[in-house]
Amino acid sequence: MMGGDLGVPANVSGVRRYVLDGGCPDVSFDLFGNIAPIESAIAKFSDFPTSCCEIHNTGERMISSEERPSVAIKKSGGTSMFEAISHVGLNRADAVVSSGNTGAFMALSKIIIGMISNINRPALISIIPNSKGRSVMLDLGANTECSSLQLTQFAAMGAAVAKVLLDITDPSIALLNIGTERSKGTEILDAAYKILEENVNLNFIGFIEGTDITKGTSDVIVTDGFSGNISLKTMEGTIRYLLHLAKEEVGKSLLCKIGCLFCRRMLISIKNSIDPRRHNGAPLVGLKKIAVKSHGGSDSIGVANAISTAVTLAKSNFITNINDTLTSLETGKGTV
Repeated sequence: MMGGDLGVPANVSGVRRYVLDGGCPDVSFDLFGNIAPIESAIAKFSDFPTSCCEIHNTGERMISSEERPSVAIKKSGGTSMFEAISHVGLNRADAVVSSGNTGAFMALSKIIIGMISNINRPALISIIPNSKGRSVMLDLGANTECSSLQLTQFAAMGAAVAKVLLDITDPSIALLNIGTERSKGTEILDAAYKILEENVNLNFIGFIEGTDITKGTSDVIVTDGFSGNISLKTMEGTIRYLLHLAKEEVGKSLLCKIGCLFCRRMLISIKNSIDPRRHNGAPLVGLKKIAVKSHGGSDSIGVANAISTAVTLAKSNFITNINDTLTSLETGKGTV
């Protein structure tokens, strides 16, 4: 509850929004953090769902967003993030959601919850809107450098996520590159390509480039965390810039304002479809349990969507799907 740029108020509002917007009635919440600001934020809502929430007071100890993961781990004992992840690791909860320090969240989740066997590293994955619907993309920042082995594992994990969150039976998989030509890319991408193209159990379609991300060319987009994080934040920044330009243009003339009134429903629909908050919630895949990273700048809408992602995954056979997909990689012509 202490994580994120907007802190406790946004997280409290997110829990409230999720429940009041029709969130699953059988979901309960364990809220970890400093009890004073949490209770203060809850008190501002007469309709806050206190009956399904339990506060676990961790005092003022927390991991700051600037803390290096290596340092954060040493100081993590007793912090809200540590205690929340430990709750899942001890099987007292089915999923954990945090808007806090990404590096610390990944490192602590890996240590406390543990990794699925045969997975080298966890990866951050997110839903990306495109002209055909939605796709999943990973890694988005958990691993800045990846081997060909890790990229092929990401492909398997991404396929499992697409099956659950996008309800796609046989998701197409592509590697993000500087071009679609087979001759382009690094040695690591080339090695990953060879493994994936030889495997009969994955629907691998080859390389795609940056412009294909929003075209919906592939259901699963695989890349390293460095390129993935830059791509995601570039898209988010572009969306904000376009919305800013649109607002400026509308304010320039009365005719534009009148035109917007007639197109209001359409404009709202477009805004909602590209709003990053409505696609918030990046699962940290490769773990034995569900851990979802909420964007650090998330407001109540973003937090509610991250919670929704965590609930959907927790209620699915997501972990089993990953294990099955990894097994299929081992039995296919290509090996990982």
